[in-house]
Amino acid sequence: MCTRQLAADTHSRITTASSKQSTGQNRYSTVLLLSLCCPTSIVFAQTVETDITELEEIVVEEEGEPETALPLGIGISGDTLSTAPGSGGDPLRTLQSLPGFNYADDEEGLPAVRGSRPGDNYFQTDFAPTGYLFHTLGLSVFHPDLIKTFNIYQSAYGPEFSGVNGGVFDIELREPKTDRLRGSVDISLFQAGALIEGPISETQSFYLAGRISYLDLLIGDQLQDEEPDEEGFSIIEFPKYSDYQGKYVWKPSEENKITAQLNGASDIAAIEAEEGSKDVDTDPIFAGTTSFEQRFHQQALVWDHVANEKLSFKSLFSHSRSGDKGSIGNAGSFDLIDDSIMLKSHANYALNSQHDLTIGAQITKQDIDLDVSFSLPPCGEFEVECFFTGVEKQTEQLNDTYTSTRAFVKDSWFVNDRLTLYPGLSFHTEDYLDKQFVEPRFTAEYALSDDTIISAGLGQYNQAPDYVVSSRVFGNPDIEYSSALHAQVGVQRSFSRGWSVKSELYYKSLDNLATTDTELNYTSDGEGSAFGLDTLIRKNLTNKFSGWASISLSEASRKDKRTGESFVFEYDQPINVSLVGSYKFNDRWSLGARLWAHSGAPYTPVIDASEDPNTPGFYRPNYGKLNSKRFPLYHRVDLRIDRTFKRKKDNTMGAYFEIQNLLGTKNAAEYDYNADYTERELLTQNEGFFSIGFKASF
Repeated sequence: MCTRQLAADTHSRITTASSKQSTGQNRYSTVLLLSLCCPTSIVFAQTVETDITELEEIVVEEEGEPETALPLGIGISGDTLSTAPGSGGDPLRTLQSLPGFNYADDEEGLPAVRGSRPGDNYFQTDFAPTGYLFHTLGLSVFHPDLIKTFNIYQSAYGPEFSGVNGGVFDIELREPKTDRLRGSVDISLFQAGALIEGPISETQSFYLAGRISYLDLLIGDQLQDEEPDEEGFSIIEFPKYSDYQGKYVWKPSEENKITAQLNGASDIAAIEAEEGSKDVDTDPIFAGTTSFEQRFHQQALVWDHVANEKLSFKSLFSHSRSGDKGSIGNAGSFDLIDDSIMLKSHANYALNSQHDLTIGAQITKQDIDLDVSFSLPPCGEFEVECFFTGVEKQTEQLNDTYTSTRAFVKDSWFVNDRLTLYPGLSFHTEDYLDKQFVEPRFTAEYALSDDTIISAGLGQYNQAPDYVVSSRVFGNPDIEYSSALHAQVGVQRSFSRGWSVKSELYYKSLDNLATTDTELNYTSDGEGSAFGLDTLIRKNLTNKFSGWASISLSEASRKDKRTGESFVFEYDQPINVSLVGSYKFNDRWSLGARLWAHSGAPYTPVIDASEDPNTPGFYRPNYGKLNSKRFPLYHRVDLRIDRTFKRKKDNTMGAYFEIQNLLGTKNAAEYDYNADYTERELLTQNEGFFSIGFKASF
């Protein structure tokens, strides 16, 4: 099942080296996700710019800060996210419980946001682009105690963001604590971590944090010694990962702050699939070793400067180096190194009592070293399935330097005490595909009362094609950027005792999506649309109870303009509901539960199959209409218990126990077929899993 799924996605997910060239961003960062059973995908990320002004966002704040109802977003403390049922102690996993995010599988880390694919999202940390956000097992790459704010811009964001048509994930890690030298250790089922922080002097402070997985030490050797299982798989390298964060803050004066920061992560895994095994018999070329090694390291220097009461600056100089290498059976191998330097600066100027101007500019220089040798057919979301068997192997080698520039301007126009307008313009250019774009953006807020705010946004967005699509060997170097129009309107109402309600109605149209072509490999003849209503009903902790209800009603589709055929988007989920609640019995004990339910994923039915005349024993299926069937309703219940042990002042210990899918519901994942497609088996997602964690601070 997993190998065939990899075959279906590899064309777009070995993906994204050239889109990074064309945007001058991190779209080269390949993320080959290899689960405990097998690989699932290779994805590339891309970078965009951000700004201090926050528009259309979901904000996750650090523990200890008040949970506020922001005018254009949702504020949830880091502690709430870390302790939410289903999170496994990882704050970013709680994204599954927020509106506007769809997941094809409950173990996925990256969401599809409002009709865009997971690879269409962008991630940055502390004003600098992030190589990748999730490890292979779906856990985030950040120590949970360091997350200060987590901003999610789902659609219709301002001109400070450009280069993507999906969601923007902007993470800010907190500053080091300055009262005394302190530290913490935490251990969970998958990993162990440590954090140390404190003051260096009255004006200087630091922290260092790191985590490493250890399941490979406990059971990896045992699994490697075992014979291939009944599916024909054996583990060569059990998935393992590590990550680190570091920050040094120097405040020489009230007007200046200088921050040096480090971030990095690595992942590695490998499996062996025997020829003729059940999971590769529908695409035999995937027999053999599938492996990957992924890593990124980043160093950055940030200068915050307040020139006077009207003018302030935030400037960044960063260097990052990311690498991805691996092989997929007999289909081929890839090796990528991306070494990038970025210089970025944003300035805020209070023009007068009604106008605050924000101006930003960025230049990125990338040295790319790429070596790909693959049997890679053209295919994508407009194709039913990719088959690599029988495709001629091709090679592309690239060693070059590319430059991109970006600039934007935005006006925060305070029309009166109730109405604020945010008109803006974004410009970017790059020298890989030699493209230039000017994108208008507009956002507005209107306060009906002290408790009720209406917001609206509209904007144009352009996104570079993935590596495979624009490759001179595997794709079409004359392919167009995809474009998107975002529009949304929302209302937020706050009530007494911590209750609030926020609803957003959105629409997104997509054009110039990549479609396959027999002569050119790819053309820009696809389009799509998405619309829906996202609602969040929330209860902040005021006494014993806290939680929220997330309700998303949506529809997302794609259309091939050449044939006029329309079909359901593969991440389409018309109904997606999460109910999350926690009850705090006292300072030591709390209990939480989550109910997560959503429409089943679309799939394409197989009618019959015929043997390939050029490859005996290899059958090619005949499909019905693309994504015309749907799996049954997905539903799952998670339970969590937290226990805090108090030892003495400033020193605490705590533990949690969590059961995911408490009822053992067998939610559908996909169908697994035999070689000639005469038999199929329904494979299921997580049927039940427990996690346990321990943390001590000193």
